[in-house]
Amino acid sequence: MNIRNLSLASLITFGISMFLLACEDSSSNGPDYSAESSSSSQSAALASSGDNANLQSSSSETGNTQNEPQSSGSNAKNVPSSSSAAQCYKDGMAKVTLKNVENINIVCPNSMTYYNWDLQIFYKCEGSALIEIDMAPCDIGELASSSSVATSTAKYGTLQDARDGKSYKTIEIGGKTWMAENLNFSKSSDGSIVLDSTFCYDDIPANCEKYGRLYQEDEAIKACPDGWRIPTDEEWSALRDAVKFAYGMDDANAPLRAVGVWEDKVSATNASGFSALPAGYRAKTGQCDGEGTKAYFWGESSMLYYGWILSKQYELDKESLIRGYYAYSIRCISK
Repeated sequence: MNIRNLSLASLITFGISMFLLACEDSSSNGPDYSAESSSSSQSAALASSGDNANLQSSSSETGNTQNEPQSSGSNAKNVPSSSSAAQCYKDGMAKVTLKNVENINIVCPNSMTYYNWDLQIFYKCEGSALIEIDMAPCDIGELASSSSVATSTAKYGTLQDARDGKSYKTIEIGGKTWMAENLNFSKSSDGSIVLDSTFCYDDIPANCEKYGRLYQEDEAIKACPDGWRIPTDEEWSALRDAVKFAYGMDDANAPLRAVGVWEDKVSATNASGFSALPAGYRAKTGQCDGEGTKAYFWGESSMLYYGWILSKQYELDKESLIRGYYAYSIRCISK
């Protein structure tokens, strides 16, 4: 555990923008969230009058460098370290997860806990002292293997695929039931169904367990189990809009993304429980790309099939071209 002295003198001018992601336990009396945008930038403000906690960040355009979190409690003091520093950070341990935050002011005492993903530090108050614990995220492979790292508020169902016995989590969003994991089916246990044009990323079998399989169009059409199908364009759009309406965040993808598996410092809270994984894609040349940074899912539009992209650049948007020989992930939706 690293415990740092935090002084009032270092609490000086804060920057002009703020971006944070909230992973709030629904049973807690956490902070209220509000979002506002300007013509030059988007920002999110977090305030908790009950816990007397304020968090601010400065834009990189100001030229400020990242500062240490500060405690303005008048009786701030160091607290002896504990063995908890050895553990890794899992989603849900903190009530608030911060990203791209450069200056933080946490006033102790308060009952909140915070995790700064960029600095990999877990914060909490013990009395009037702000405690910092160096805590890296848990192993990415471990987090991704379940295909679902969700907040405690997600309520999952189960889909049992009778063809091969595999089970998948399901989640209801916007009145529709979706698979909350990528499909990983290639052939039935009795050999009566075989899908040929399905792939593991980079042809590594472990990636099928980690991300699910990648399907070319011809096989994607018939890949979902009985009672399930490829989502339509309208259903993908409704999913995106339902999440934006429910969580009201500047980054509408954050509540869709699984935590701990996305690169490029993208925001990820998985508040919706959808657990999108950056499984990338396989091009018609056989080369794979986008692992860690992009998710591609099949969608249907008037019997034509398009990819739906989720990445740092795309807010769950539809590709403009049909790429039938590209291989994408599948999230089936209940009929």
